Formats: sequence, C-alpha cells, structure tokens
Amino acid sequence: MTLEEMISKNRADCTGCAACKNICPKNCITMERDDEGFLYPKINRDECINCGRCEKVCPALNFKATMPNALPDVHAAIYPDEKIRRHSSSGGAFTALSELVLEDGGIVFGAGFNENWRVVHTAAENLDELENLRGSKYVQSEIGDVYKRVKAELETGRQVLFSATPCQCAGLKSFLGKDYFNLLTVDIICHGTPSPMLWENYLEYISNGHDIAHVNFRSKRRGWVDLHLEVNFYDCGYYLKGVADDVYLKQFLTELIERPSCHECKFKFPNGKSDVTIGDAWGVTRFAPKLNDNRGTSLVIVHTDKAKKFLAQSKLRGQMVSFDVLPMFNPCFLTSIPPDARREDFFDDIKNYPNHSVDIMQHYFRQNPNGVVEEGRNVHAEAMQKYIAVSQHLAKLREKNVLFVMPELNMDMAKSLAKSILENFKDSGGYILHVQGDGNFMFLDALHPVISLNVETGFENVQTLLQDFHITDIFIERNMQLSEDTLKFLNNGGFTLRGFGLKEM
Repeated sequence: MTLEEMISKNRADCTGCAACKNICPKNCITMERDDEGFLYPKINRDECINCGRCEKVCPALNFKATMPNALPDVHAAIYPDEKIRRHSSSGGAFTALSELVLEDGGIVFGAGFNENWRVVHTAAENLDELENLRGSKYVQSEIGDVYKRVKAELETGRQVLFSATPCQCAGLKSFLGKDYFNLLTVDIICHGTPSPMLWENYLEYISNGHDIAHVNFRSKRRGWVDLHLEVNFYDCGYYLKGVADDVYLKQFLTELIERPSCHECKFKFPNGKSDVTIGDAWGVTRFAPKLNDNRGTSLVIVHTDKAKKFLAQSKLRGQMVSFDVLPMFNPCFLTSIPPDARREDFFDDIKNYPNHSVDIMQHYFRQNPNGVVEEGRNVHAEAMQKYIAVSQHLAKLREKNVLFVMPELNMDMAKSLAKSILENFKDSGGYILHVQGDGNFMFLDALHPVISLNVETGFENVQTLLQDFHITDIFIERNMQLSEDTLKFLNNGGFTLRGFGLKEM
C-alpha cells in the first residue's frame, strides 16, 4: 500500500511524523497542511523514483503490536531546584534528563517555539537554549528535517536526547532503522495534538497586534493542578485564563481540535518506542503524598536499561510507585481519547469559513461553557445546574446544616458553583465539601464565606469535621465520579445521604 492509498483509506492512520519526508533520497516529499491545519505528506510524482523507502519507513504502514516481558518501573519524582520546577510543566523530569546529556557535550532535540511562535522541533546545546524546549506545547510540532539532524549527530558518537510525542518517537526509530547506544528517546503521556493552524490563529487573536514575549501552556501562576494558558507581552502585561474560560484549552481537553490519528493512536503503551515516558503525576496525593506541594510532580516510566541508568544519575528525587496509578490517573498512557461528538461539524465549519476560525471556536465554546462533553451531553454543566436548583429548593424550605458534596471540578468552575450554592444558604446555613484534584477536600461555610478549610484526605478527618459542624444531611449528584476516600466517607459516615441525578432535571 502506498502512502496516498493509506491516507485516502483512513486519514487517521497518518500521524504526520514526517519519517517519509526525512527518508526520501530525492527530497520530493513535502509536509503540507490540510483544511484542518494538520500536516500530511505530499509526493511530487514527477520527481519520485519509486524507490519505496517512504512506505518501508512509515511506522503506521509497518505497525506491529508489541508486548513487554514485564511492566515498566514507574517513579513519582521532582527536580530539587524550585526555579527549574516552576518553569516546568510538571516536576522537571525533562530538564533533569537533558542536563545529563548537555553536561556530557551532547545535544537535546525537542518541541520549541520559533520566532513566529509556531511549534517546531529544534535543538538545544546548552542550558540557555534548553529553556525553549522546556514545558508542554499543546499543539502538534513540525518535525522538519530533525530526524536527519539526529542521525548525523549520532553518527559522530555524540550523545543525543530526543523528546517528542509517542508517534514522533516511533517515526524517528523507524527512520534510523537501528538502535544507537548514544540515543535516549523520551516521549510523553500524550492527550493528543491540536491543530497548529487553530493555535496560530487563536494566538494572533489573543495578541491583537501586541508583541509576544513568552507563551506558557501550563502556567503555574495559580498552582500546578489548575491548568492555565499564559501569554506575556512586551508592552501590555499578560493574558491568563484557565480551562473554564480559555477557548483553546477547553476545546483541547474536550477532544474537539485534535488530529484524527490521536483518536486511534497506535503508539500507546505497550506499543511505544521510547526509552522513557514522562508526564504529570496526577493523583500524587493518593500514592506519593510527600511529593505533592501543588508545584508539580512528574511521573517517569522506565522502559529500557538505558533509561534506568539515566534516571539513577539524574538529580530527580522521588519514589517508585505502582503501575496501577497509570490507568487510574493517567489513562492516556494506555488508551486513545475519544473525539468530541461535534468534531466533524466543527471542522466542516472551519473548512467552509477558513477566515473565521476563532469565531467558530468561540461559537462552539459557548455551546459548551462549563464542562466536559460525554456522549454529546455537557455532564458537568448539567450537574452544576442541578446543584443550584436543589440548593434553591432547600433554601426555600429553610433547611439547615445541609452539606453539598461537590465533585472534582477545575477551580474556576468550582468557585462559580460554590458561590451560587452558598448564596442560597447565607441566612440558614449550608456547607460545601469540594473534592479537589490533588485528593484533598475544601470545606466552605455559607455563614462565613470568606473562610475555607483545607481538609486532609481520609475518612476520619472528614467525619470529624462534619460532626463538629453538626451536618445532618448530605446531597450529592450520584452520577459524578468520586474518589475512593469520598465514597468510603459517604457509605460509612453515619450521615443521611440524599442523592439526585441528571435524569431528574
């Protein structure tokens, strides 16, 4: 099967890894954007000599499932330098591994910004240049000719670190055709790669003609758990919005704007080709609480002996954790993301009105203002409406000492919902227990809205708190997912549980 036949049959088979472009001896393959803004190979048949190397190197055309002999070691870890961790997306694992390579005179390849703030793969040969590669980029990077550059450096005997998405690492390995002792491949726990075209259009809209100084997809200005996009300008301060308010982040996390191959990814574990995988240690409070301070903690998943040696020599500190934390808290390591039910309609609108992509993004954002779409339903938004309706009803009945258990929401959504509920109970008394992303709880009191208590995870702690506040009834939306600790508390706490469901609306 040719590349064109593969893409024509199922566009989702092509990841845009550019292995075919890099291997072509006549340079007659270019990577060109389609109407959705993703790169696909285009072959100049007038120049093509039909050598077949592009088909032989394509990791999708030659895909073979693999199965390791044992599960990889998983570590939760943080970099000890707070400045480095503050500028990293999670715990600084990428920097720790890259430093070893640079200190040895090696070179690091990864995704960075070019002068126009497009995301491209480029190289760093010192710590200053490494800054551009540090941090997540929620957009598919352009590989260009980087595979050729990696091979050239490897052939000299120089140590090379190559960091990319799992499909890009597979593309490099296929291009090289053999393992190199001086190559360390680092992939990420990948949610998916949004359209570069949409990112560029959206950034132009945000900047509104102002000169951009810095872009950070994972700003920690408000902590690690609370995801924010930050864009700094030379002449007018900065843009900072969380996932509840930022159009781009929201549509990335609701799987509306990712590449088709991201929904059918072939290179999830155990079929990845990297030496080591890094990502966020979501749920760290549950499995490594001493490593959690809301400043970022990394997961480091070691696939090869080579990676094990690098990890042992690095400055990272942490502990080994169970492989089970991955399916529980980072399912993207194992499974592909399902597309938003509106994806086809969305990109049809983008194709029909290419000069109005931001307007279209905002239109779809307003359709889904507050939550995640599941099977075409905005479950979080519906739950918020139900919580508010029930609180209004109970307040009219002059109910007192009522607790609402609010499931894990991002902080912006949680604040909005808490404000609405507490407003209804400012005279009679009501409470909220917010299950937070770090595994802890936040307790809010309607009679004293300026006071909030952080409650350590654990049945005994929560039970004592509610007894102290004379809680009599607990209301919870029964379809929302809750942590094991919360469920234990609800089932064994000796309180009256009054549930309500979305179907009751």
